[in-house]
Amino acid sequence: MKRSFILLISLLLIGAPAWPAAAGAVKLRYKLRPGQVWIVTLSSQNEMTFMGQKNINRSKNVIEYRVLKGPKKGWVSLSASIKSSGGPSAQGGSPMDLSKLTFTADMHYSGEIRNVQHQGNAMPPPGPDLPPQMKAMYEQSSNMFAEAWKNAVFWFPEIPEDPLEAGDEFDVTRNFGMGGSGMGMQSQTVSKQVFTLDDVSEGLAYFTVRDRSVTKTKGMAGGRSATQTAGKGETVFDIKEGMWLDLTVKSRSKMNMSGVPGMKDMSQEMLQISKYEVEKK
Repeated sequence: MKRSFILLISLLLIGAPAWPAAAGAVKLRYKLRPGQVWIVTLSSQNEMTFMGQKNINRSKNVIEYRVLKGPKKGWVSLSASIKSSGGPSAQGGSPMDLSKLTFTADMHYSGEIRNVQHQGNAMPPPGPDLPPQMKAMYEQSSNMFAEAWKNAVFWFPEIPEDPLEAGDEFDVTRNFGMGGSGMGMQSQTVSKQVFTLDDVSEGLAYFTVRDRSVTKTKGMAGGRSATQTAGKGETVFDIKEGMWLDLTVKSRSKMNMSGVPGMKDMSQEMLQISKYEVEKK
């Protein structure tokens, strides 16, 4: 009888399902599928202090993501376009038309992004009499503008393969540059975000976010600037849907400028609040 009982327990253990690595552990994974359409609303507020004057700019942009079949197993392709825009550019403060830009990329279920490209030009067409040198600078400025938006469009953090428990953290480091080695501006940014899992409740994972970045820029007139940014915020991941529900970060930046002809070295401070809100269409 005892031998039969031991045999029964052994069979039950062999046939039992594989449980998580630890009680309360959760495994994150993007679950994008071809045919899905996701809508992301990006709201931002910038409060800038420059030479004793304070300016506040607010904007809201709606980005549509269409999920297509990826290049191989575990990957999907994303096609993103900015469907509506509100803020300074939409109120006559800038002639930019963001709806003319389209962004594409391949995305792994871990969040790794590859083959990022953009098409279109958000800037108004240059005049026919523009000198070749100015035309080259115009094209580079147009490309830098699109490159800056490319990083905002494909903001999805890369998530770890291992399960997470409350108190665990993972970090995301990104390096990206804008501009070329010729005329015009050149910019290089290194950013790091640290995500700490606070709680898991009713299929949602709640995180605290810490954000730091350094940007170095070389201007067209030989001027240089260095910007340091530090921020914190929070985000929520829907485990069943395999997507973030929102991401809010409040940060402060200080930019030091030097080498601008005819101007003394100076600094500029900025407070920024950015929020991504995500929903499936």
